[in-house]
Amino acid sequence: MVSEGTAKGFYNAVKARRYRFDPDEIVELFKQVSQDRVDCLATAVANYIRENMPRAFENRNGLQDYRTNPYVLMTSASVLKLNDPSDFASFLFNSKLYMALETSFGKSIESAFVELYPCTGERKWSVAPEKQAEFAELNGLSQEEKARRRMTSVWREIDKTCVVGKKRYLTSIKSGPNTINDTQVQAMTQAIIDHHRTWVESSRSRYPSVEEVDVVLGLTYGTPRTTNNKENQILVKLLDYGFEEEDRVTKPGVLIDSETRSVRVYRCVGKEFWAFIGCPENPDSASFVFLEVLLALAKALSKGMEEIELEGRINAKIRQLACAISKLQFPRASLPEWMREEFCDDELVWFATAMSAFYDEGV
Repeated sequence: MVSEGTAKGFYNAVKARRYRFDPDEIVELFKQVSQDRVDCLATAVANYIRENMPRAFENRNGLQDYRTNPYVLMTSASVLKLNDPSDFASFLFNSKLYMALETSFGKSIESAFVELYPCTGERKWSVAPEKQAEFAELNGLSQEEKARRRMTSVWREIDKTCVVGKKRYLTSIKSGPNTINDTQVQAMTQAIIDHHRTWVESSRSRYPSVEEVDVVLGLTYGTPRTTNNKENQILVKLLDYGFEEEDRVTKPGVLIDSETRSVRVYRCVGKEFWAFIGCPENPDSASFVFLEVLLALAKALSKGMEEIELEGRINAKIRQLACAISKLQFPRASLPEWMREEFCDDELVWFATAMSAFYDEGV
């Protein structure tokens, strides 16, 4: 087992780099940004927004479709003094919309953003053919059978792949610095332990030029110092299962398999992740890519929002939700006397709204 001192030293090494905002640096990076790539990215994202954003809210009708943590809900309503049904509805709607968009944009990042890179070369990031073949085998199976088959998947934890020269890159993409949880730590760790040899063998068989494989844990925003440390826990756990640090001083956080020394595992966070996506073999040359992504998103949003007439559709949903909340009132005469004395009308509405989390229908 990895000693506590070794783990602490590892964590200190991978979190040592500190990013400080420097306007002059950004100005220099802007000079490397490609307008053509920004336009291509913006078009792809605008199309994604137009097709998918309405799905985040248009299928929500009754209060049951806005079910959320009832304990946090009542606390938030009290702290924010959400006494008016319209204000309460806006709060519920916005909370759910944020969560839905966070999930949705995680998928869009993989499809619309990542697949337009690397910046040079013919090969772009894509879903691994081996993973596509695994999914194809699930066609026609029941949900229960699919769930069982996924337990034996070799490629499930790999989101995108790209081949550059003699190396194949495999990446597992997580949206942000606090996304990975303990269950995902275990799943990814076990996948690397169980399948890294298969990943190499399959890569060499499919791509004759490939000699090595890099497995990269990617977080699309944040910095190495701001993560919940889960991605580093994956790396530390691997030190007990055939991996070792390649060089803590010159390559902090990079592991290599002790047996063949052909598989490396490391993580890239925020700017490092986008630089890696832009040029996996030399990320330092692509430090500007995160700017291309943000510029494309800003441009796509200004275009995409207008085309789907979002504001009117959202306001209609909020009015619908406010109407449902206003109807959630118990006749005071029907309540026990102590409740009539201790609870005001606003508190009863918060209470009734929170109760919707425990019912499928009728709310």
